[in-house]
Amino acid sequence: MKFLVVLFVLAPLMAGERFSLAENWFLQSSQKVRQTGAALSQPGFTPAGWYPVRVPTTVLAALVDNGVYPDPYYGLNLKKIPGFKEGRWLVMPEGSPFRFSWWFRTEFDLPESFRGKYLRLHLDGVNYQANVWLNGRKIAGADQILGMFRRFELPVDGQVRIGARNALAIEVIPPGLLPNRTYGTKQIQATTGWDDHNPQPPDMNMGLWRDVYITASGPVILRHPYVTSRLELPSLASAELKISVEVTNVSAREVTASVAGEIEQSRFEQAIPLAPGETRLVRFTADRFPQLRIRRPRVWWPHPLGPQELYELRLFARVNRTLSDEARVRFGIRDATTYLNEEGWRQYVINGHKILIRGAAWMTSDMLLRLERRRYEALIRYAREAYFNMLRSEGFSIRETDEFYDLCDQYGVMVTQQLFGRSIPDEALAVACVKDTILRIRNHPSLVHFLGHDETFPTPTLDKAYRELIAEYTPERTYQPHSGAFDVKDRFQTGGTRTGTRQLWTYATPSHYYRNKESGAWGFAQSGGIGGVVAPMESMRRMLPEHELWPPWTEAWSFHTVIQGGRYFDAFLKAMEARYGKPGGIEDFVMKAQAMNYESARGMYEAYARNKYSATGITAWKYNAAWPASPTWQFIDWYLLAGGAYYGAKKACEPLHVQYSYDDHSVWVVNSYYRPFRELHVRAEVFDFDLRSRLVETASVDVAADGKTRAFVLKWPPDLSVTFFLSLKLRDSSGRIISDNFYWLSTRPEIPAGQGSRGGVFYLDSKSYPDYTALAKLAAVPLRPTAVFRQDGNETEGVVTVENRTDRLAFLVHLAVRRGEQGPEVAPCYWEDNYFSLLPGERRELRVRFPTSELQGASPVVHAATWPELGRKSSR
Repeated sequence: MKFLVVLFVLAPLMAGERFSLAENWFLQSSQKVRQTGAALSQPGFTPAGWYPVRVPTTVLAALVDNGVYPDPYYGLNLKKIPGFKEGRWLVMPEGSPFRFSWWFRTEFDLPESFRGKYLRLHLDGVNYQANVWLNGRKIAGADQILGMFRRFELPVDGQVRIGARNALAIEVIPPGLLPNRTYGTKQIQATTGWDDHNPQPPDMNMGLWRDVYITASGPVILRHPYVTSRLELPSLASAELKISVEVTNVSAREVTASVAGEIEQSRFEQAIPLAPGETRLVRFTADRFPQLRIRRPRVWWPHPLGPQELYELRLFARVNRTLSDEARVRFGIRDATTYLNEEGWRQYVINGHKILIRGAAWMTSDMLLRLERRRYEALIRYAREAYFNMLRSEGFSIRETDEFYDLCDQYGVMVTQQLFGRSIPDEALAVACVKDTILRIRNHPSLVHFLGHDETFPTPTLDKAYRELIAEYTPERTYQPHSGAFDVKDRFQTGGTRTGTRQLWTYATPSHYYRNKESGAWGFAQSGGIGGVVAPMESMRRMLPEHELWPPWTEAWSFHTVIQGGRYFDAFLKAMEARYGKPGGIEDFVMKAQAMNYESARGMYEAYARNKYSATGITAWKYNAAWPASPTWQFIDWYLLAGGAYYGAKKACEPLHVQYSYDDHSVWVVNSYYRPFRELHVRAEVFDFDLRSRLVETASVDVAADGKTRAFVLKWPPDLSVTFFLSLKLRDSSGRIISDNFYWLSTRPEIPAGQGSRGGVFYLDSKSYPDYTALAKLAAVPLRPTAVFRQDGNETEGVVTVENRTDRLAFLVHLAVRRGEQGPEVAPCYWEDNYFSLLPGERRELRVRFPTSELQGASPVVHAATWPELGRKSSR
């Protein structure tokens, strides 16, 4: 198509300059500071005895960095920090050093290019209130700087000096300064919380938790740029863009601003008169600017359904042909929506196609809010690698950062954003936080849906306000008030989702989601899951002293689970003993837990795949942990190591996949792509425990786009061993293996009995358990993996070959790249497959990638371990 090109002369891009205030900060408690804010914010003050810090940081994170407290993530160290309190709490304890305000102070010199500009100080995240002093003058008080999830912008061109030293002092006041009483809720202020996921940090995350910086502009500034697209469906042949931006005249005189934009080769412009202090919302639509009609747009898709195409919009404000301000925003062209189906369940649709949601709930990535790019990159990359297509950002978490959303855009992971955990008394503050969050994240194509509150409804006034904010600022996105009901009959009120039974937070068998309708693979579950997930042995040893590793539950081990303690997962331990045998030590426990987690995660996601679209999706509880914990709810542990649960989930979520059904023994081919596949060949082989082949079934199948095909139903031969094995392979017409799936099964059925709670501990009783105790008789299989590594940009890629040259089963093979011969396991590490099994004579060639920097100059060495040596020693 032809674009109408508006020509203009680009002035040098000196406007919109940003001066970071990340360095040269000092921190001290107000209890040790005698000076006033006016004195502290004078250049030349000597912060003797103060702690040097870098912003952003919380107070506790800064004190740990300064060696005041030992690593709070190891053993019982966190309990030794003053102000620590067990359990879930909202009121800062008396006597805590964090009950008082803390001062952050820095000095800086602004560049000469800022002279004559309009300058603004930005505080992108303060927890919880602050008094702000600049060069001896208070420029904002705690009545203004209030609420963790708001960004603040303060004009300072009359207070700062160009060519001379400046001093900034910020007194941060913590959350939790409340009357000491029982509140009967999990959230009372507009701050982060941790529910029962992990302990509450003693400082309640007080601090400057996001960036601090100064911007310089001309008299007109641009804020909150926004791009929406209307995609032609189903052809995807064209799209119309709609652009808006807030334009403000910060000067004391009337001006006319030329507001211009460009998207690749398309340019557009309009003139806007502005009175002093006036803000106007400027819109560009395809009716007036036909260049915003795009033919053959590059469409954004969730992985692996298509590429993650992104565009950049650049906006410029000029006054008298001089550049005043500039804004840039990245966006994607896509159509994403949700609706309630005929059964009252929420169905997601992307670019005109239904999509089965298989993902997990996202929690703040670090308990001390050390929100590092490395951790974000690893966690979201892991989600992509596992074919997780959604993360639900949890309401007790922070309102996630731009880094989080940028990476979800890049890696093709959709996001449902929860707005709050609970209703808070200061509803105006809650609404201000939600408004700011929406304005900040709404350009991201990964963001598709909003939830109101976690397991509860917002108050009617908050619910109304949320709906109005979404309708005004991002009307193309859908909303539901409640994350999900425990009783499925309430889904019509909550918005088409359920939470699942509380027992699923302890343990779920691999057959649970097949055999149970209301808490199984039916409809949409915002929670549920497989219960406790155990971290690999390497992580266990990193988080706990050796003497605290056994038996369950030592004090430190119990502390590193959930706030209810290790007994919360007694049902998991009981199931392990019944299914696999009583563990003889920590290594045996971890090994058996990897098998349990693998089969449960695989069974859960496979059940949803087989039942689509009576089942519409699950965001399992939960994806990641904010500190080292095991067992807890996680697919990736805090050390960025992936265990059996992750690789079981990844196996299940393969986009073209062969799978077994635990309820009726059927074998299915499931296709997640929006294109059909023909002439696929399915082979199932059943083996006795001694690996005698007892049954072979084959079938040739076609599978429709986003479809599923039942290949056959298996009928077990007589006299099978109590523990036996099933190997499934899916090949294309050329004989290439597309999907390879290996199950361990039992002739003893899973027969649930009752479930409930005794003394606050959940129980899951069974009349009969599958019997896998024979696995203890398996002998270790010596494997000698070979690896060829090459450099690919910032990553190292390896091709690893492993072969079973024995007549025994190599069960649950775990491959690890280590940093040198005896070094730790490299993490993050993205394996094509792991925790797999090899029959005699089988050979696998697998790819692995990891950031080269994680080697720290050492050579990569591949180790392999099989059952029963898993967790104790390895081959290389």
